[in-house]
Amino acid sequence: MARELKRRRHREATGRFLIEGINFVGDALQGGAAIDCLLMTERVRQREKGRIILQHALSREIPFFFVKEEILDRLADTETPQGVLAIAPKPVWDENEVIAAEEALLLALDGIQDPGNLGTIIRSGDGVGVNGIFLGGGTVDIYNPKVLRSTMGSVFRVPAFPKTELLQLIRKLRERGFFVVAADPRADIKYYQADFRRGRFLIVIGNESRGISPALLELADLKVRIPLKEDVESLNAAVAAALILFEVLRQRDTIEDLRRIQK
Repeated sequence: MARELKRRRHREATGRFLIEGINFVGDALQGGAAIDCLLMTERVRQREKGRIILQHALSREIPFFFVKEEILDRLADTETPQGVLAIAPKPVWDENEVIAAEEALLLALDGIQDPGNLGTIIRSGDGVGVNGIFLGGGTVDIYNPKVLRSTMGSVFRVPAFPKTELLQLIRKLRERGFFVVAADPRADIKYYQADFRRGRFLIVIGNESRGISPALLELADLKVRIPLKEDVESLNAAVAAALILFEVLRQRDTIEDLRRIQK
């Protein structure tokens, strides 16, 4: 089964995925993530981090198996496998609960195709405290091994909803009082000129080359751009998402700081 989980089709059919690497597996266990079973080599078993992983598995009654190096190497996705893998069920999140959050900050991704970009965006979202991320059509599988490594464990903390019909999502969120902000390099307003201090927001980030689809742009309440030098066309999608998300955090933290000072 572990070998088959390297394929997206099988991950979607089983609702399971692979966690690879001693730090990633350790963080998942320590964070209380659901784990079906562990696969480990004898080499890793002798290491302190390996023993800690086994202690967590034993305390939670998670099955674990010791396998030969060559077997685990064939299962691993990295060029230099670390000798430990876990099989885990995909996290299940409540979309209605995510949307209902007070002062909610949500992120919609329209066709992000690079695994590193998606993983970094999820990690940035975790750092900012986004309530949820919605992955539109054409976006790379969130459980792709390269995506997972880029999230550095954030995949277990940030509610994410793959294969979302973004047009329907935006219409629903606008009806519920969300303000939709789209990142568009042609926009007149710079991203730091937008007012993110209060309210419920959906930030839309587009594909690395074509940007946000015209149909989605039409539904945006506000379009913002990241100012660049004339000879630079655009930024990496993950960088663009991080800049806007951390601007939201900066503005909201400023408000909180002022409130504390006034008290």
